[in-house]
Amino acid sequence: MKKLLLILLLTSLWLVGCTTHKEPGIEGYVVKKGDGRILVVASAPKDFSSTGGLAEFYNAIWFSNAPGKVKVGDKVQVWFDVVAESYPGQSDAEKVEILPEKKPKNADLTEAEAIRKALAPEQISQYEVPAINSVNYNEAADIWEVLVKQGDNDATVVINDKKG
Repeated sequence: MKKLLLILLLTSLWLVGCTTHKEPGIEGYVVKKGDGRILVVASAPKDFSSTGGLAEFYNAIWFSNAPGKVKVGDKVQVWFDVVAESYPGQSDAEKVEILPEKKPKNADLTEAEAIRKALAPEQISQYEVPAINSVNYNEAADIWEVLVKQGDNDATVVINDKKG
């Protein structure tokens, strides 16, 4: 009996030791959705200026295998393995976690709803890979200000805080 318990204990420890808890490969906003895929653009830029690259680069990846409940404007974490090195990249999502929505105390819209409105074609139709730089609710004016970037272009889209 002791031998069996020892074997079970060692097997359990081996399995726990071999299990890796991989971190998400990207955290960002869903900026486009279609054909069973989502385009996720990192919420935090990387600075490659020290190597001659961009000072503000936003990683972007199209993911297939995304759950249908994911919507444009959602902030997500995505786990994936291999990514095709294009811009935006392409990969299969292993896991997609939708982060909790933010809604300021006196706002009618959530942050995700404001982003969705800001990314509407009539707002920024020329942006193929829009990056959400910042999202701020101005309670006094009852508006959302969404700073959207692509390369050197940026636009502050003002959204009235009204449902519908």
